[in-house]
Amino acid sequence: MSEDHPSPFPTALILDTSFLRTIGGTDSSPYQTFIQYVKAEGIDLYLTPGVVEELAEQRGYISIDWVDRADTTTWITLIDTVQSGVRVHDGPRAGEIMDRVHERLAKSEQTDPDKLRKTDSELPAAAVMLLGSTGHDSVGILIDDRNAERSISGVIDNTYYEGRIRVLNIWDAIEYIES
Repeated sequence: MSEDHPSPFPTALILDTSFLRTIGGTDSSPYQTFIQYVKAEGIDLYLTPGVVEELAEQRGYISIDWVDRADTTTWITLIDTVQSGVRVHDGPRAGEIMDRVHERLAKSEQTDPDKLRKTDSELPAAAVMLLGSTGHDSVGILIDDRNAERSISGVIDNTYYEGRIRVLNIWDAIEYIES
């Protein structure tokens, strides 16, 4: 499950669509708190291809064009396609992590895996890629979906990536930032 007080706070964060919906627009207190912290601490934000697709589908429901921000600012980046063969040291490959999370999500949601979107299972696979290709020691996944949060954490626990890929819900992250 999520960490109440992740210390140190990850310097790379992958943002899920649920997080972006919940954080609100530029006039919301959670948005202001989060963005001020990100900029002050030099934290890198990332969007996966699945999140970008969901954002395009939800135009009008999310008040900020995060994809445009990625094109016009240095503090948020679009991740290219997830490379399923990437791994770090002896950790499972990104594709293995993605498949395990997808199966776990399908089971918990009692949905045919072929009918379930892969956006949430893409998040930890992207985190594996970032660990392997950047100087970040840990990558956080910011999410506001308890089922996905549990599924991702359940797969990451007891692997090489435990402690390196950290699943954080928005409210624990905001509480940490404010403290």
